[in-house]
Amino acid sequence: MKEINSLIAGNLKLLREDRHLSLNDLSNLTGVSKSMLSQIEKGEANPSVGTIWKIADGLKVSFTSLINEERDQMRIVRKSDSYEVDQEDGKYRLFTYFPYDPMRKFEIYVIELDSKSEHKSDAHFKGVEEYVVVTKGKLEVQMGNMVNVLETDDAAIFVPDKPHVYRNVSEDQTKAVIVLYYSE
Repeated sequence: MKEINSLIAGNLKLLREDRHLSLNDLSNLTGVSKSMLSQIEKGEANPSVGTIWKIADGLKVSFTSLINEERDQMRIVRKSDSYEVDQEDGKYRLFTYFPYDPMRKFEIYVIELDSKSEHKSDAHFKGVEEYVVVTKGKLEVQMGNMVNVLETDDAAIFVPDKPHVYRNVSEDQTKAVIVLYYSE
């Protein structure tokens, strides 16, 4: 883990340069002196929480975007590296590829259902949208009285505010990518 001042320095410089702002422009936006901003960017200053908040507010970014480690340009997640959850006696498997991150507001996973198996999901809380893309097989999606069958390369979006069921209606394994988006 990098030292916090180094993280803030790199993140601040990146944000400022991405927006084509001079130190003077940034000072005007944030109310933090140009000399203090320069010291922060060089990793020479130890900014207070209040100063970090002023900078975040002025740039209209989250506080954590200034203190988090830089993300890799590309991150590869192999199935063997994903988190696996088995349910329904192993006939339903969920692989978490990208867990929820408040900076992103979504999570992505892959589900696999064996032939003629199903998975019942409870209602999710308010502000969630569920996206489903079938990559193999036939998947029946049921929520209340609504029942739709998705085939390979079909997709659906719905508000999962009621219990819902994923059912494999094919003779072979069915796979789908699920994205849960959290608007709130």
